Amino acid sequence: MTSRSSSPTRLWPLLALNFFMADMQSGIGPFVGVFLQERGWASGMIGAAMTIGNVAGMLITTPIGGLIDASRNKRMWVVIPGICVVLASVVILISQDFWAVTASQIAQSLASAAIVPAVTGITLGIVRQKGFNRQNGRNQAFNHAGNMVGAARSGYLGYRYGYVAVFVLAAAFGAIAIACVLMIPAKAIDDRAARGSKEDDSTSPPDTPTLLLKHKPLLVLALTLAIFHLGNAAIVPLYGLAALAEGQANGPSFVATTVACDPGLLHVPAPSAACSPSS
Repeated sequence: MTSRSSSPTRLWPLLALNFFMADMQSGIGPFVGVFLQERGWASGMIGAAMTIGNVAGMLITTPIGGLIDASRNKRMWVVIPGICVVLASVVILISQDFWAVTASQIAQSLASAAIVPAVTGITLGIVRQKGFNRQNGRNQAFNHAGNMVGAARSGYLGYRYGYVAVFVLAAAFGAIAIACVLMIPAKAIDDRAARGSKEDDSTSPPDTPTLLLKHKPLLVLALTLAIFHLGNAAIVPLYGLAALAEGQANGPSFVATTVACDPGLLHVPAPSAACSPSS
């Protein structure tokens, strides 16, 4: 089955999910530093809270990917990140305690780590490998559009109403993403196809994580993305903190502009079984 034969009722919620999940991926993270700085936090405390969240996200990425791959309920792994984004937004608004803020950053990191492999698996399970490239291209177009729209809305609402509006918007996008994924019928997602089983051999086992170690191109890509993240992840928060400290910009609108212009936030989709040499 290809993406052309997939029912529109299956695909439009998937496209809408990709649009609204963009704000779940970047979420409140870029705004947290300037938000806390305006409330008197020292740079060291801000960095410590954000670092703990980022390290937690790095450590959980591989195991959570394995859990999602083995799961027969891929939709749940979109619902969980959506809930995490909502909770992270609520927590940071009601408490600026160090450990509360740190917990919100860990929740945001969990959401960011889980959402991409979950949506990739759902896409593969619906359109199979033959339709994956075409559908993934459409997904990314909607995802990038969501990134731009979310950043623009965050900047405007933050400028008019303050940081509360930015965090409320992130929570709203998370809630809408949950609604979108629940509109995809569970029976429309083929669990074996979602794990990378060959379409012409129903008895073949799915590709395993060892695929990464067997094929150098995938390993090089993974290493490249890891190095890029180490160099890129802190740029937007640090730039926002520096500009705000010098009184050169309005916090929400400035950070939203940097998010919209930062190519690192136009997320590179994770390699999937559809792209593997064995497919």
